[in-house]
Amino acid sequence: MTEPQNKASLEVARDTAFVADDAGRDTLASIANNAATPAPETCEEDGKQEPVVSSAAGKKPHRSMWLAWLHLFDWYPKHYPKEERRLLFKLDCVIMPVVCLAYFIKWLDQVNINNAYNSGMKEELGLEGNQYSLFGTFYNIGYMLFEIPSMMIISRPKLARFFMPTMEVCWSVLTFAQSRIRNERDIYGMRFLLGVLETPVSSGSMYILSSWYRGDELFKRAGVWFVSSNLGSFMGGHLQAAAHAGLDGALGLSGWRWLFIIDGCISLPIAFASFLLFPGIPSGNKPWWLTTEQHELAKRRMYDEGVRPSRKIGKRMLKRVFTHWHFYVAVLTYIFFQCSSYVSGQMILWLKDQADRYGTWSVEEINMIPTGVQCISIVFGILATSLVMVYPFWAVMSVVAGVLFFANACLLVWDIPTGLKFTAYYMLGFNSCVTPILFPWVNMVMKDDNEARAFTTGAMMTFGWVFFSFWPITVFPVLEAPRWRKGYIINTVWVFIWWSLFMVGQFFWHRDLKANKYDIKLEEQLEAKKAPLETGPGSSEHIEAGDEKCPRLEVR
Repeated sequence: MTEPQNKASLEVARDTAFVADDAGRDTLASIANNAATPAPETCEEDGKQEPVVSSAAGKKPHRSMWLAWLHLFDWYPKHYPKEERRLLFKLDCVIMPVVCLAYFIKWLDQVNINNAYNSGMKEELGLEGNQYSLFGTFYNIGYMLFEIPSMMIISRPKLARFFMPTMEVCWSVLTFAQSRIRNERDIYGMRFLLGVLETPVSSGSMYILSSWYRGDELFKRAGVWFVSSNLGSFMGGHLQAAAHAGLDGALGLSGWRWLFIIDGCISLPIAFASFLLFPGIPSGNKPWWLTTEQHELAKRRMYDEGVRPSRKIGKRMLKRVFTHWHFYVAVLTYIFFQCSSYVSGQMILWLKDQADRYGTWSVEEINMIPTGVQCISIVFGILATSLVMVYPFWAVMSVVAGVLFFANACLLVWDIPTGLKFTAYYMLGFNSCVTPILFPWVNMVMKDDNEARAFTTGAMMTFGWVFFSFWPITVFPVLEAPRWRKGYIINTVWVFIWWSLFMVGQFFWHRDLKANKYDIKLEEQLEAKKAPLETGPGSSEHIEAGDEKCPRLEVR
């Protein structure tokens, strides 16, 4: 059969399958043991049937609550057909490294300003007062201004593939430029631009992952993706220690300036590689590393999961966003969490204070000891996101919130044994468990509306960073560091509030599930009944297939 005929037949089978009833879909899935489902419709002219690629994962196996931890290692379930496991493995080999490395260099290039400040930049540039806090403020302003537009661009099939790699290249060049800063005004301007350029990476990466992976595949991968940020922070501290020890004064440059050069050398090759590998979203053009059959299977998997194809952005999209609970619960939860998470990266200020007062720690130790927080973040970030697939969301999030509440309460008391204070700072690493659970959950409950979930996740980041931009100055001013009594009081309250909001979201979600509000196939069947399909010889639903014409079922 010619290529146009094959393409037309595939479209006939796929569109017909989209409006099949539940029994029909079950029958198709049972036939598709080799990921090739015979089309239920044929062209009368040739009487032939062509296979349509379809997900045939089947029913999930029952897992014992006592053996749920084994799910940590179940990345390619045996009840998936061979072709689907092969596709999943290929996605892991390409998409996961691309988004993880992007998030890694984002945090590597973001935290270097903190390491540089505590490794000689403050003294060399004569920085004083709350200028350190303003570095983050200008970064956050750029971030919040461009986050929602960035997410809208990522949701467009033709633009998504090239947008994030382009931004990565630009911020890598800017990272090099930071090695030449002369005063605080240079820092403010560059941090603002970095905030703009790094907008696609956080919520954009999660949007991309949720566009290629099913819900039961997403959370473990989201955990691995998110802890790459902790790995970036971890590496940043060690790189600064190495730069200060081995490169300070080389070619007339301070050790902290060499840190920006090293970070740029790491970031730029990764950014260029993204142009070759970044896939965009499934509804866009086929990536070169996927076969046509695999690309069709990837799109069908997400349709079976309930993910709608991209639609137009306009007033209807905004109405869908603001008339449902998802937007308000998601945005408020993230705002309170984001503000409460600030202290997780401030252990370095306590160590520097101890060093200034008592000469307790060297510059290398000040940069390396806080990396223990990142180690905790990596381990428990992966663990928590794996467990939410076998234990209830509310249970895992309740444990995480309890740990964070205890850590903030310990720092509020402050006059505690040094060992307990170290423990409290390290326990703040549990903050890494929240984002890779919250964002995939939001993407999952809004999977039936691509544009609305892109807008909502963008709004989460935007409003989160709006508050975060002034939060350090008003609640955690550097002049009061490291004992922020007012800050720790507010933090303990904020942890309780974001946990409560998440519980409210769980209630609404389960209520909607019982009402079948996320069944897009059912919705489309109802729409199809309201608008009868025209498949006559003169209708627009005919597909050219060589010299023949085959009727195409079109869902409206």
